[in-house]
Amino acid sequence: MDCKTAANLIKSEYSARRAAARARFLALLDADETLADAEKQLRSAVLDGASDDEIAALTARRDALLAAHGYSPADFDPQPACPLCGDTGYVSGRYCDCTRRRASMDADGSSVPQFTFADCDISVFSGRDRETMDAAYSAMRVFCDKFPHTKNINLLLIGSVGTGKTCLASAISNELEARGFSVVFLTAFGFNDACRRYHTSFEPSRSETLDALLGADLLVIDDLGTESILRNVTLEYLYTVVSERMNARRHTLITTNLSPTALADRYGERIASRLFNERVCLSVALTEKDLRRR
Repeated sequence: MDCKTAANLIKSEYSARRAAARARFLALLDADETLADAEKQLRSAVLDGASDDEIAALTARRDALLAAHGYSPADFDPQPACPLCGDTGYVSGRYCDCTRRRASMDADGSSVPQFTFADCDISVFSGRDRETMDAAYSAMRVFCDKFPHTKNINLLLIGSVGTGKTCLASAISNELEARGFSVVFLTAFGFNDACRRYHTSFEPSRSETLDALLGADLLVIDDLGTESILRNVTLEYLYTVVSERMNARRHTLITTNLSPTALADRYGERIASRLFNERVCLSVALTEKDLRRR
């Protein structure tokens, strides 16, 4: 789903909620003549420019009749889900963060896996592994607490299969989304495919795909190294996206099974230098025990 479609969907859903609330209110007025009369008097007073005291008295009467039915005025005046854009999808002529989040949910057919810090059970580890994972989760909690004003712009979670990289990346993503930041969470395949679609498309809306990758507060690329290397796409766009996000001080989180040496061999020194830049990158090595087998 592109950002324009997401924005239109957000607006239409809000309009539908307001229309449904309006229909319920009109049905209630039809069922209660006293309430209908109180609502009519209140509207007439407002239109006629009645005093504040008179309007307040009529409002109190109408609200009391609503309460007798178990309702309040707020029940018929749904507020937008996003306080920034008012469910219009835009802020100052640009796509709102809520729009980019909505668009990203369909970017590769999935959204952020539902795993939080509260779901982590350090007790499954023992000895040095437990110390390693406890330190990793503690460091990532600090990262979330300081976000977006962190020293490190890039995060690299390295570990073999089943060491909990995706779970930790999901916990970070869900924590930041809960605080109102925009997150685009993609598998390496999904990221690669999004770049391929952008590269091969001639549609005017093609820029929205790249906008979502560049504009999110946090971009997560999960399992880097499992995707195919597409000519003129994979290496070029990975470098461009990571570099542009670094320049804009937007955070990128990458999980991978590959070692730093293997990453450099696969993607080249130019990309590796971006990923491992000590000034902006925090690398976290997770335990090598396979949690799935536990």
